[in-house]
Amino acid sequence: MKYHFIGDQGVSMKGLKAFMEHLGCEVSGSDLKTTGHRAENVSPDVNVVVRTSAVAPGSPGWVEVEAAISMGITVIKRSELLGEITRNMKLIAVSGMHGKTTITSLAGLLLVEAKMDPTVLVGEDVEAFDGVLRIGHSPWFVAEACEYDRSFLDLQPQILILTNIEEEHLDTYPKGLPEIMDTFRQYISRVREGGVVIACADDENVNKVLSSVQPGVSVIRYGFKSDRYNRLDYSLSVPGQHNIQNALAVTALADYLKIPSPVVERVLKSFHGAHRRFEYKGNYHGADLIDDYGHHPTEIKATLQALAERYSGKRKIVVFWPHQYKRIKPLLEQFGEAFNQADEVIIKPIFLVPGRDEKLDVSSEDVVARVKRHNISARVIETDKEIEDYLVNTLDSQSVLLTIGIPPVYKISDSLMAKKLEQETMPFSR
Repeated sequence: MKYHFIGDQGVSMKGLKAFMEHLGCEVSGSDLKTTGHRAENVSPDVNVVVRTSAVAPGSPGWVEVEAAISMGITVIKRSELLGEITRNMKLIAVSGMHGKTTITSLAGLLLVEAKMDPTVLVGEDVEAFDGVLRIGHSPWFVAEACEYDRSFLDLQPQILILTNIEEEHLDTYPKGLPEIMDTFRQYISRVREGGVVIACADDENVNKVLSSVQPGVSVIRYGFKSDRYNRLDYSLSVPGQHNIQNALAVTALADYLKIPSPVVERVLKSFHGAHRRFEYKGNYHGADLIDDYGHHPTEIKATLQALAERYSGKRKIVVFWPHQYKRIKPLLEQFGEAFNQADEVIIKPIFLVPGRDEKLDVSSEDVVARVKRHNISARVIETDKEIEDYLVNTLDSQSVLLTIGIPPVYKISDSLMAKKLEQETMPFSR
């Protein structure tokens, strides 16, 4: 069998492509950044074309979907392929609007440390896995299961870890939270008989959908409240209340799998986060540079809380690159409140996703106006160069920088560190 992956450099695709190659399949791929998208990328000997939900009509990659259809080649979503791969495996699926990557990473590391030899597919690079994929040789498979485009409905987990449910991906769910809740109820009903749902009992919406758990499936709750878990004395190397909650999910999984406490302790203490999850990028002029993927108000708020805990007394400067007009407009007021623990906020123009988004009557200036209502200094700066020039003259030992949002925003920190290296080596290059 030959598989062609459209967008094969995306984190959700490169792991699957590598796994199919591991299984002995022939693979090919294309990506906007490397090969570009053209009909010729799909050769006639391809049996199956795999696309992400982001490859939709109007997107650059859709030309390859049309080429495949014209040749009678089967086209499937990546979630369908993941569903087929894991159909006869013990799938641990991590779902919810926030925390998926961290919990998936921790759960994978937990099973590795417990000598269970899992396959793990994560939504970002994990140092211990040397990327997004760890190939194991046991029936265990740990993966993120995303709600976008209802992708998780293609999966049948043995163990489902459910973190939280709130309004997100409103391009997929135009009717808002009721539609999201209904989809999660469908998803929960797909957990296999004899399986378990490990649910965050502190989330009101999670509690509401648990009624859809099928007979023969058990429920384990975790959370902050004292009557929902035994007291645990573990050290955690990543900051923030949200990461404590992520760790509680993993300890609940360990309890269910009867993994000894010393194993859990080693994993939690040694974990320093996945790529772009409160990631330390370096120090410039005495200011630490932190990068995070957070793009939803809840994620931004949690990351800033962690920043405030770790850098108490420091001036917190935030550079945010918002993602999708369809996300920003309905959540505009929440975005305004999300930066309350920042001292200064710089916002880039909203990023338009081709084929998945449309330009609506909302702008970064609107976000700035909402942030200012909370007495936070905020403004729009359009280009990375202008932002970098400002930061070069602003950052010092009394400040900390957080870049947050879609992936290219981390390049600001990378550029600052490159400037620092150039400054440090300049005297020796004469």
